[in-house]
Amino acid sequence: MRPDQRNAIFSLLKLNEDLPEHGLRHEGVPFVGGGVRRQRVSYAIAGGKRLTAWLLRPAEGNGPWPGLIALHPHGDRFQLGGDEVAGQCGQREHHYGPTLAAAGFLVLCPDLPCFGQQQAPAGMPVDHRWEEHCLSRALAHGRSLLAETLDQLRCAVGALLNYEKTTHYRIAVLGYGMGARTAAWLAWVDPRVGAVWMHAGLGQQRALLDQGRLLPRHNLLPGLLALDLDQADLVAGILPRPVGISFGHDDRIATPTAVEPVLNALRQRASEIDQPQIAIWEGDYDHRFPVEVQKKIAVQLATWLK
Repeated sequence: MRPDQRNAIFSLLKLNEDLPEHGLRHEGVPFVGGGVRRQRVSYAIAGGKRLTAWLLRPAEGNGPWPGLIALHPHGDRFQLGGDEVAGQCGQREHHYGPTLAAAGFLVLCPDLPCFGQQQAPAGMPVDHRWEEHCLSRALAHGRSLLAETLDQLRCAVGALLNYEKTTHYRIAVLGYGMGARTAAWLAWVDPRVGAVWMHAGLGQQRALLDQGRLLPRHNLLPGLLALDLDQADLVAGILPRPVGISFGHDDRIATPTAVEPVLNALRQRASEIDQPQIAIWEGDYDHRFPVEVQKKIAVQLATWLK
């Protein structure tokens, strides 16, 4: 990607240039289970607000551990958010926070906008309608829900990097579904992210539109396609930092037709740099996130973050 294209994307994003100090603090009492210590924490975001999230780490030892931000999928399960990733509710295959913490990571599991603690307040439309409302509000102010999401996550990155138990380590971002696309964007805009892994969620926006699909609200940047750019350009632009992609060849949500251009762009960019660190894993499953894949990802990310 050319410098002028990068500048054009940042102009469209309109990210907040004056984010607050994160002010990370512990909330409540930690508890241990399944070899993982869980602690509720909070950190500051723009607008004088604070968000809470689960922070997971190995139950044994004192660290430091490599930090990781684990981003949840969509699935229309607005009430779950980061709590599901942290293993507090929902499907077992979505509990990748504890899997990664047990493997030696310090894992932050935030709620993305419209999910978990960021659901609609009393008297407002709920679920999809609240998501539509938040997107409409952002667009009316000349921004996007994507920019709101990235501003919040950049605060989370700062909080995790300055946490004493990640000292001397880089951090990674891992996302599944909507979280995978968001992870790609976060790694692209924030050079503090040392590695990124995206599972079952990538896809060219042009391909999705050609298939008659709506573009995901959290990852929609108005004007991106007018620049003749798409998700493939963003993912390839993360290199030379390590990039991992995993997906199932029977995925009917992030279809192989939409994913293939992203993989091609990543491979092309990797061929142009010295000793690229990429991993592309295709599995015999659909849109699921098998636990065995989660464990393999933990091993690969740990190798990259050394």
